[in-house]
Amino acid sequence: MILAAVLVILFLGYLAITVHELGHYLAYRRYGVPVEGFYVGGPPWILRWRRGGTEYRLGLLPLFGAVASKWEEVDKLPPGRVLGLFLSGPLFSFLAGVLGFLALGVMREDFIAVGKALLLILGFPLILLQNLYQALFFDLSEMGAVPLVQASGQVLVSHGLEGLLVLWGVFNIVLFWFNLLPVPPLDGGQAVFLLFRHRAWFHRVYPYVLGFGFAVLFALFELALLKDAVRLLGGER
Repeated sequence: MILAAVLVILFLGYLAITVHELGHYLAYRRYGVPVEGFYVGGPPWILRWRRGGTEYRLGLLPLFGAVASKWEEVDKLPPGRVLGLFLSGPLFSFLAGVLGFLALGVMREDFIAVGKALLLILGFPLILLQNLYQALFFDLSEMGAVPLVQASGQVLVSHGLEGLLVLWGVFNIVLFWFNLLPVPPLDGGQAVFLLFRHRAWFHRVYPYVLGFGFAVLFALFELALLKDAVRLLGGER
């Protein structure tokens, strides 16, 4: 049962990444920017094929994806289209998450749940910061990837299809907010850099923005991986 839950969670993750990258892919095509690669997952690659000038890859590394193109082609676009390129992926993630919660509301015939889900969407950054603060300075016992997988598995086992829709909604909303961080190579970071790189003030401010973004990424990495390593070694900080 645990293995089945892990496989379902991985499948949801890959599917959410595919939807996210599809948003970028369609925007590149719409604006006439050649797409050299469409990647879901990271190396090692298990599937690779080429069609219409684009190489498609499927990798074993989860929670990774990319649409590759030449920067000089992107650089020719007006600012509005550059923004559209990089925000199209988060937009698709946002819509996918909302559709998941709407489907949950239809299934339950309870659209109050949809309202609560929308509040979750709007308040996710505050929830993330609160959890980071709690984890870094107080209780560390429930943080990390292992408890996350365990909790997700319990949701699937206890609630079946409804649990599946909840996880789908949450995965996509997390992708939406996470990719808006102004840190390369995330979408927000690439958009900010390309839009403002020619402004004199930008190069004074951007290092501080980068520092904050990388601090958040490091905290997430440390909580998700190092805490699990400590737990598996038989102790906790």
